[in-house]
Amino acid sequence: MLKIDLQIHEPTLLAALQELLPQAGMCIKENEKEADCLLFTPPSVEGCRPALNFLSLSQPLRFLDLLPLLEGLPYSREITFAHFSLDIREKILKNLNTQESQRLTEKESQLLRFFYQHRGADLSKETLLQEIWAYHPDAETHTLETHIYRLRQKVETDPNNPQIILNGREGYVLKQ
Repeated sequence: MLKIDLQIHEPTLLAALQELLPQAGMCIKENEKEADCLLFTPPSVEGCRPALNFLSLSQPLRFLDLLPLLEGLPYSREITFAHFSLDIREKILKNLNTQESQRLTEKESQLLRFFYQHRGADLSKETLLQEIWAYHPDAETHTLETHIYRLRQKVETDPNNPQIILNGREGYVLKQ
């Protein structure tokens, strides 16, 4: 079930969505940390939106037009790379060769999804920190390196000789 946080500033639209989304099999959350995606209408503060999975709505809006948009969000599907399949909603990574599954953390799932969206691109550490953690580009941290290390433990046959999450000139690359 897709969990949605609504930050709608138009009371009539908010009331309609609160009534109709559950009827369409979608769950409304009051906290964006618990939600798969965020729907918002202006006014919004740029720094307050999550790095991933948000949908800005402009009015007028027809509910029947909204459903395909929600179903098309990345959280409503599975992605496949190398010999892995990632259920982004459930954060389950499945090795297609061995059929073994393991649960990923929220950030691991977001990282893999972001890599997938930009597969083949050399993503700088600054870009990843800003997009996944909303860190300032000049922040000094080893958060990214730690998460990459843990992801490689899960996806690489030999984490010391990575073949899927590669080191690039700028940062990291998901092999196409």
